[in-house]
Amino acid sequence: MDSLATPLAGWVLDYFGHRRIWHFGGTIAVSIGFCLIFSLDPVTFSMAVFVYYMLAITLFQVGWAMVQISHLSIIPEISTSHTHSSELTAIRYTASVCCSISVYLITLIILGNDGETEVIGPSDFYKFKEIALIITFIGLLSSMLFYCGLLGTYENEYEVIREADPEDMKQPSNQIGKHVLRSCVIYLVSIMYMTSRLFTTLNLIYMPLYIDERGSFNVENKERMRQTIASVPLVSYIASFLTAIFLKFRLRILTDKVTYFLGSLCGLMASVWIGIGISAVLDAELYIIAISIGISSSSTMVSSLCITANFVKRNGYGGGLVYSVVTFTDKLISGLVVLIVQNLQCSPRSLCPNFYKNVLTYIGAVVSILGLLSLALLQYHLKKNVLKMKPETGH
Repeated sequence: MDSLATPLAGWVLDYFGHRRIWHFGGTIAVSIGFCLIFSLDPVTFSMAVFVYYMLAITLFQVGWAMVQISHLSIIPEISTSHTHSSELTAIRYTASVCCSISVYLITLIILGNDGETEVIGPSDFYKFKEIALIITFIGLLSSMLFYCGLLGTYENEYEVIREADPEDMKQPSNQIGKHVLRSCVIYLVSIMYMTSRLFTTLNLIYMPLYIDERGSFNVENKERMRQTIASVPLVSYIASFLTAIFLKFRLRILTDKVTYFLGSLCGLMASVWIGIGISAVLDAELYIIAISIGISSSSTMVSSLCITANFVKRNGYGGGLVYSVVTFTDKLISGLVVLIVQNLQCSPRSLCPNFYKNVLTYIGAVVSILGLLSLALLQYHLKKNVLKMKPETGH
């Protein structure tokens, strides 16, 4: 539902405008839908319960698509330069990492208050309801601060490196929408963003499973592996957080494309390192890999969004359509890849003792290489356009 609602949200934003109003409406829908999902405690399953959850989840997913696309498309609208756009994108990603860490901490505090049992079950329903309400309240408060911080739209000079023809700017908005879908740049940027998100998603899902799989070969270190499962993702989040802060103050030589290139190399190095093998006795290598994954995730995510914002701003396209295409590609492909991986699992597990290791190695490496190829094609295409424009400028 999320992927299907994304193109619709992009079209609505570009056709009707008023991104901040749509963002507010999406925020309300997300808040109501999220609370409804955790409000019902059904004793037995029935058609009424099914319809209830279907409507609540639909409301949440449609609202989330509207919030995500409108928030992204506001960046090129209010930015005064590409540097300003990059800073806003880095701040946005830093805030998202802080939100992820906050959710873990809130969950840890709420679930840790009652020490009667170590097993999480249906009796903990009220705890998850409390977590949902706390998260929703914090989200609404943050949204209010966000609206207060929006002082208006800036229309100052922007760094122009055109991809569209000047004649295309004279077309009505619906014709511009058709033009952007004919541009290969939007698809290359979509692949770059998709590979960044997919690499992050794969490691977020399968890294803990890989650590557990790795511990199954060494029964003596079972307890240590349980601690590692919790600490490795945290280290990756911290590395991602610090990298996002660094990107806000990066040097001019570290352009978006250079940043994406270096981030993809870090991700490729981490995948190859996992494939080569990690010591079962020491966890130092595992933490270095976690740091590399965090750096890669942050660098590629921020830089791909910066490239997208620059593409929107310099061509005058509606940000809603562009961002909806980019995020739709990510959600669709990432969902399909995870579904395929789940269906490839062996049963019993002993038939594939290195399954999650192979997932992180081969799929992670392929995804990083695909991102690098997309970057190379993007650079080639932009250079070709510049060469085409030079004779016209000279004439």
